[in-house]
Amino acid sequence: MNYSILESPNLNEAAELIKSAITSKNVVLLIGECRVDYEGRASSRLEPGERIVVIKQDGALLVHRPIGYSPANWQPSTTMIEVTYKEGFGLVIHAVRDRPREYLTIVFTKIHILFIGKLLDPGNFTMYIDEKELRDVLVSNPSLIEEGLKVLAVEKPIGEGYVDIYAIDKNNRHVLIELKRVTATREAVLQLYKYVESYKSQHGETPRGILVAPAFSPSALESLLNLGLEYKYIDIRKIWEFVKKRNQSKRTTLIEFIKGYDNAQPR
Repeated sequence: MNYSILESPNLNEAAELIKSAITSKNVVLLIGECRVDYEGRASSRLEPGERIVVIKQDGALLVHRPIGYSPANWQPSTTMIEVTYKEGFGLVIHAVRDRPREYLTIVFTKIHILFIGKLLDPGNFTMYIDEKELRDVLVSNPSLIEEGLKVLAVEKPIGEGYVDIYAIDKNNRHVLIELKRVTATREAVLQLYKYVESYKSQHGETPRGILVAPAFSPSALESLLNLGLEYKYIDIRKIWEFVKKRNQSKRTTLIEFIKGYDNAQPR
């Protein structure tokens, strides 16, 4: 990574460096005293204070206060960023976004630290979901495990534990399904086997046992084969798409909520 760090730079010098950095699609990080004005879908003013401002390589811009994890102001993308120095006024960063039309103006009167650098980030981002979300998606879409599968119960008590999904297949055979959101190990196989044996002891029939996970350790696969259990690979990215669609369908805008509330009130 090529980068440079300046402490307490001259504002005029800093303006030229920042302009060049933005043109070259570098990351710019500033820590200093500034005020912020926003005009667009609403309007706001952040009075002078010490802030952290980040301009990313794609033009995204964020203004952070010293506390809290959310930015006080931000532009997810920008059409244009202008940087100028005005004598007696300060270093001005003016970010414009076309759709929707928004203006973000940051005026620095003092810069403590200026970082400029080109960051390399080839890593893939993997979204992990919890076991409950995985279970809920599979309960609503059992065909992701097997066609013709019908869910009878969730967290069904068997023996001294609870199997994640209790179902029946297209041949009317009962199925015990244990879920893992990470690589399934031999311990997970033995857990499922205990459920199968407990069910057999209680009901006098041997159910199918299916271990569902995004990956399986070699010892898990060997144990599944030796114990006569089944397994199913599940694509977490595909599950995440179902989670996103479900979450989006639950969202209600403030206006829709108010309209719904008004309609529910007695006249």
